[in-house]
Amino acid sequence: MYYILFISMQLEPGEQVIWSEFPMSRYRRNATIGLSILGVIFLLTVIFAFLGVMFIVIGLVMYFLLRSANQYVVTNRRAMHLKFGKVVREVPLNTPNLQVSLVNPQYIETRLAGQHVVQDVIFLQNGMELLRFSKVHKGDELIARLRSMGFVSA
Repeated sequence: MYYILFISMQLEPGEQVIWSEFPMSRYRRNATIGLSILGVIFLLTVIFAFLGVMFIVIGLVMYFLLRSANQYVVTNRRAMHLKFGKVVREVPLNTPNLQVSLVNPQYIETRLAGQHVVQDVIFLQNGMELLRFSKVHKGDELIARLRSMGFVSA
């Protein structure tokens, strides 16, 4: 049993999660952070204190729902795109002629995190895209983990 916040996902016997990531749009993330900041500001004022508590609660609930709404998981047997704990797309790692590559690097600069790179991870078989993990921050880590398991990719 693998738990994603409050949602559980069944793994096959002997299957272990080796990598996971929560891709989140920076606009959605900024909206949830903004709501929480507004909540703190309103909480500091006496008149709008109740409204501040509500904004903080709404911001936190939105943040956790957005994280569980979209997740990429790679186990020792398969790669999956999950939405609310349900598998949307899945690719077994023992697929013949499977290639895993990092593509489309984008350089993002933020005040809090500084400069960082997001990339897409694609799973290809004979030139056809089977699965794409969009805008992940830890794509290099995934490739390194797959190589350490003996998986050779392009």
